[in-house]
Amino acid sequence: MIPFPSRRLPLFLAALAATAVQAAPGVPDTTLDPVVVTATRTAEARSSLSSDVSVIEGEALRASGAQTVGEALGRLPGVQFNRPGGPGQPASLYLRGANGNHTLVLIDGQRLSPGADGSASFDTIPLAAIERIEIVRGSASGLYGADAVGGVVQIFTKAGAGKPAGTASIDYGSHRTVGASAGYGGAVGDTRFSVTVDARNSDGYDISRPESPYAEDDDDAWRQRSATLSLSQRLDERHELGVRGFYVETDADYDGGAYDPDPHSRRKQSSVSAYSNNRFGDAWQSDLLIGQGRNRYETDGAYPSRSLIVQDEAQWTNTLESSTGQWLLGLEYLRERLESDTDYDRTRRNNRAALAGWQRDFGAHHLQANLRYDDNSQFGGATTGGLGYAWFFAQGWQLFANGGTSFHAPSFVDLYFPSWPGYPPAANPDLVPEKGRSFDGGLRWQGGASMVDATLFYNRIRNLIVLDQNYTPQNLNEARIRGLTLNGSTRLGSLELNANATWQDPQDQETGKPLPRRARVYGAAGVAQTLGDWRWQANLGAAGQRYDKRDGIDPMGGYAVVDLGLDYRIARDWQAQLRVNNAFDRDYQQGLGYASDGRTAFIKLVYDGR
Repeated sequence: MIPFPSRRLPLFLAALAATAVQAAPGVPDTTLDPVVVTATRTAEARSSLSSDVSVIEGEALRASGAQTVGEALGRLPGVQFNRPGGPGQPASLYLRGANGNHTLVLIDGQRLSPGADGSASFDTIPLAAIERIEIVRGSASGLYGADAVGGVVQIFTKAGAGKPAGTASIDYGSHRTVGASAGYGGAVGDTRFSVTVDARNSDGYDISRPESPYAEDDDDAWRQRSATLSLSQRLDERHELGVRGFYVETDADYDGGAYDPDPHSRRKQSSVSAYSNNRFGDAWQSDLLIGQGRNRYETDGAYPSRSLIVQDEAQWTNTLESSTGQWLLGLEYLRERLESDTDYDRTRRNNRAALAGWQRDFGAHHLQANLRYDDNSQFGGATTGGLGYAWFFAQGWQLFANGGTSFHAPSFVDLYFPSWPGYPPAANPDLVPEKGRSFDGGLRWQGGASMVDATLFYNRIRNLIVLDQNYTPQNLNEARIRGLTLNGSTRLGSLELNANATWQDPQDQETGKPLPRRARVYGAAGVAQTLGDWRWQANLGAAGQRYDKRDGIDPMGGYAVVDLGLDYRIARDWQAQLRVNNAFDRDYQQGLGYASDGRTAFIKLVYDGR
């Protein structure tokens, strides 16, 4: 198939975004204003914030037709999802053009434990277990410390509410993909609970293209098993104790060509935490969390390997209400340790942090400030902060601006991965953290079921870690990213419309070349309609030309992919779903030498007794 012509993509996406924008006025007020936690670490209505935030509720996530978390996030404004190969393969999120490891991923307030290379395996978390997802675009190290250079993604798992009830689903589709999930949760008196299990198998498809040196003429199967649990007890109206946990095991084949025939990977991720939420008086909310996250990654074949990252974490945050505004004070501790069959020079480090925040409304004006100090056992101290301002100058209209600093710590692989005898160093223990400075601002309008916003953004990242000509990591470069995002959604009668488009210039200042695998223009659009017991939807995702490497060669052509969905409500608690992804069977690449999946179809039966 012929890839989507990238030279037409800007006009195409602009037209889609304009459709939502022009339709916005005059729609009845039918939407709710979601409460957001991630932007300030306190519960605030999204409309009151200066931050650039998106929220996906769990029901909308599972109805979207996306097969994984990453696919759903890739439809949001300013978010580019990249996964060379199919489900189970490593994936990246580029928030406003920043690197994949510049996105901090949290699960229920706790850092998702990364691999030894520093990347978080967010795309393996099952959709069935998710209550909602919050995405904050822009530097957020002033609140969260390392890695929040491009933004933060926080995944909230199901906590249980209302009368106890069960959910279940079973699905089947292309590549002999079979999946099933079951859950039960709710509240009994002052006790809330939720448990979800999920399993799926697939024969997969051949993830390598014939021209790849690692190509093998076979399908690359994958399998996933997961379980999540939440249990909490409200002692009275002011105090609650709880525990949370999740476990995900993913097995995936990949291609090694003649170097490593039929290799296989297995990743085991887990997280467990205990928390205490306490209100001491009307003006003091105290939240304590203690947890541990684990990420084990193993490969077999000609070059077997094993690594395990363990993160022990403690957080204590306090929200104080006063006549001078709302104050946030917190302390954090994070200890990382690495276990591996590879002999690393160092395998432990820890980080202590203190943070403070303040926000207040002055009539139509909102101000927010954050300051954080991190003391890392490897790199010493780092101070980051952020400022936000919003002006509600007319009914439904808001001007906003944000600025912040950030940093990203090198991974254990960057610092200490052993070198082969006679070869250049594979790691660099002298690396220093990358540091960023970002700004964004724009205009928002919201009225009833319609909203529209335009956001300009700028991010400069110093000490960028790149591989030199000998493939040794170095702090060689600066990256400069600037761009514009347009976003809109509305209703026209029973039609639901949304569209977004991002134009950006993610540039490596050392070479003058674009950062790898990032498009200068990308976006998404969707339309849906409910007609009685039937609901149909169509979603488009598109991206312009990208380059696979930092030297600006090996271009990958632009593309546009259409996904279709049809739902039928069989009875009050039962629904059947049909999904056809990549409906026009487009051939495109998200990594040079990696194949994309062709047209696929899935059918699903869903029971929801809530």
